[in-house]
Amino acid sequence: MARFLRSTSARLSLRFAGLYAIITALVFGLSYHFADREISGWVADQLAEEAAGFSSLYDNEGLDAVRAQLGGFAGFNFEDYRIYLLEDADGRVLAGNVEAIDRQASSGYVTATAVQAQTPRYEDVMGYVLHSVQLGPNRLTLGTSTYFLEELQEVLGRGLVAGFVLLLLAGLVAGIVVGRRTERRLNRISATLKSVALGQLDRRVPVTGGDGDDLARMAAEINRTIARLQQMVESQKQISADIAHDLRTPMQRLRQRLDVLRHAPDLPPQITQDAEQAVEIADDLIETFHALLRIAQIEAGQRSVRFAATPLAPILARIEDAYGPVAEENGQTLVFDIEDPGATVQGDQQLLTQMVANLIENALRHTPAATRIEGTLTGADDGVLLRISDNGPGIPAAERDKVFRRFYRLEKSRTTPGNGLGLSMVRAIAELHEATVVLGDNRPGLCVTVRFRRDALSGG
Repeated sequence: MARFLRSTSARLSLRFAGLYAIITALVFGLSYHFADREISGWVADQLAEEAAGFSSLYDNEGLDAVRAQLGGFAGFNFEDYRIYLLEDADGRVLAGNVEAIDRQASSGYVTATAVQAQTPRYEDVMGYVLHSVQLGPNRLTLGTSTYFLEELQEVLGRGLVAGFVLLLLAGLVAGIVVGRRTERRLNRISATLKSVALGQLDRRVPVTGGDGDDLARMAAEINRTIARLQQMVESQKQISADIAHDLRTPMQRLRQRLDVLRHAPDLPPQITQDAEQAVEIADDLIETFHALLRIAQIEAGQRSVRFAATPLAPILARIEDAYGPVAEENGQTLVFDIEDPGATVQGDQQLLTQMVANLIENALRHTPAATRIEGTLTGADDGVLLRISDNGPGIPAAERDKVFRRFYRLEKSRTTPGNGLGLSMVRAIAELHEATVVLGDNRPGLCVTVRFRRDALSGG
């Protein structure tokens, strides 16, 4: 869920839900305002109509008829719903269910405390809506309690709030459902691209969404791109296979002929020496050729299908046994420190061995005698760390990214052994295993750190 909430689809869904909530709140707020105005206006209109009726009654039948009509209000006092007060020109009460009304205008709203009555008013009544009319020299004031108006407003408000909450929840749920569905489709696209990056060019993105939405069109376009890429890679593979078939055999035959030549009897010493150098050059060419083919195969991801849980400690032990005597012969020291003996990654054992061997060979080849070369294997919260460090001359910071290029060598004269492909193969193998390779300063010397991510350890 935390990963989903960080996704773009979830953020867009929540933003739209927030916008939807604001718009809904504005609509409901305006609805409440207009409904309140309509109800208040209706109450005021009812009082005005009643006052007009009493005025007509006074004109037609006189004051006694008005007092008789008002008597009908005397027995109705539910939550002080209706009040009335008939006063003469001197302010004396002629009829009414209240004693006095303290007001500034003839019509409008007054609080409950402005109404004086013989009995206490209902405590929930907060005020009255009034309307007054002149009946000759007399004044009649009619009033309606705001209790029912307030109750109606409260019910309306609660209904609108409940409706807002329900609509907001429905919007959030719909946004989450749509967001999760979009996230799943994006995850399928990401998983397919990840598999393609590892060399599985037969993978395709499932095209869902029958209405041809943006993601469906994107999936179709990605599939077309992968198909084209597959065609180009297969063509490249065919070219590489043709080169291997056409050149490897002649090169080996050339090497064999040179080997026969150098062992021929009665050859002048100079010819024998030249033949031996030619054999060494042929061996270097064959090794370089095979290294290039291995790097191409690794970058194409062909070896990832052979991945299995591979412990790293036994690999380091074999490397130490194999290269320890070489280091000793060179006057160097090679030691390994296995802090996490159970460190295991999903990978190809042969390629991982090749990667560590290339790092050790690189250190042995480019450091002087008395150099200490140390390999460490440690666990970390986010994965496994493999470090190969030495206290030799190191690599300048400006050159550290360049040494991963094919055939790139710090020594421009190229008098030392090597073909400039060792670190290129290290990076290719690391990327195939979803690991990163970082060159750092060991102060003095070089420190190479290979970091295997936690989700790559289990093949996730």
